[in-house]
Amino acid sequence: MNTPYTHRWYHFIWRWCYSLVLILLLPLGLLTLLLKSDKTKGQRNNNRERFGFIGKPITQGILVHCVSVGEVNAAKSIVLRLQQLYPELAITISTTSSTGAKQARAVFEDSVQHRYLPIDIPVCMWIFFYKLQPKLVLVTEVEIWPNMLHQCFRRNIPAVLINARMTNDSLKNYQRLAFLFRPSLRKFSRICTQGQQDFDNFLRLGVYKPNMTLTNNMKFDLELDPQDEVKAISLKQKLGLTGQAVLVAGSTHDLEETMCLDAFKKLRISHLDIVLIVVPRHPHRFEKVVQLCQATGYAVVKMSELAKTPLQTTPDILVVDAMGMLKACYQLASCAFVGGSFALKGGHNALEPALYGVPTMMGPSIFNNPFICDALATAGGLKILSASEQIADTALEWLNNADVAQEAGLANKRVIEQNRGAIEQTIEAIGEVFQ
Repeated sequence: MNTPYTHRWYHFIWRWCYSLVLILLLPLGLLTLLLKSDKTKGQRNNNRERFGFIGKPITQGILVHCVSVGEVNAAKSIVLRLQQLYPELAITISTTSSTGAKQARAVFEDSVQHRYLPIDIPVCMWIFFYKLQPKLVLVTEVEIWPNMLHQCFRRNIPAVLINARMTNDSLKNYQRLAFLFRPSLRKFSRICTQGQQDFDNFLRLGVYKPNMTLTNNMKFDLELDPQDEVKAISLKQKLGLTGQAVLVAGSTHDLEETMCLDAFKKLRISHLDIVLIVVPRHPHRFEKVVQLCQATGYAVVKMSELAKTPLQTTPDILVVDAMGMLKACYQLASCAFVGGSFALKGGHNALEPALYGVPTMMGPSIFNNPFICDALATAGGLKILSASEQIADTALEWLNNADVAQEAGLANKRVIEQNRGAIEQTIEAIGEVFQ
């Protein structure tokens, strides 16, 4: 039995103070939007959606909000289950980043409709909800927008925070603004947490215990996708891979490509035919990464060029300047580096290479997925490195000892199998508040 949110007059005051701050920051936000406009070929500029003007969407459906790429990937399985359970309801995926939007289009194609979530200003959120009229709202991980949640509350729309995480550091930050975020969190009909620590931290923040469910991490419910396998086979043929070792540097940020290129130079001393595949995290950096790789003097090819001109020889380095190819690349990997971990971004999803039994390494910044990284590292399939010089040494350890590499890969697969089940628990929790 849920404990309902109780409105207090001072909640209104704090929410409007927050809204006023956003309005004052709006000019800076507009400038940022102009600089980061979605310039994907064939896609119109969607900046007006940031203000709630979302055209004429299919209404009376389910809204699933994801921040960016990682959340879109994690939400894939639950979206597929929702489509099975509620085939009569249209599903809208909203994102805040343009990379998340591209990933949503790549993953779901035309089976869902995509819209950008508007700026969390009352009038923008009112327009958005007035036009979309969702029957259910799902929010992934840790997105807490007070005016969005107030619209759910006013319109009596069940809102569920799924795969929710609340690290100790995040807890301290939210506690400083508890007067704003505690009422917002209590407007969720249900909060489904990734782990016990997250569950306890939400309680400390003032969420009512009857409104919470420990479902574990949905990212463990990754499934092999036949489309990714087809992409991997095609890529292998185009590159002319016939057994060469492959190092994949996935979801990389600035400076991480340089680290991996330095490691690649060392690996080429003993492994002359090893191939490096670099998958930058953000599309706007594609050309910069290509130029960085070309400056090394190695033979470099871009993914976008493979379809135009057949290769005569296998390149030294492939730069993947396309979305939706990361998991296909991991299938070709002898070992992998997961980015955002030396760049102090909290680390991206190590489960993606682990799904294919790939020995994996990351830098020390892993605060986005501490439980996942700890589980993989404890099992022996993930190495947490303290210095970039260790990338080459760790890769050599696996490349020179096939048995050690194979055991590390199998350990990763076992961790995934042992932690599955969050999707079904989340679906059950959603069903309790959405009839």
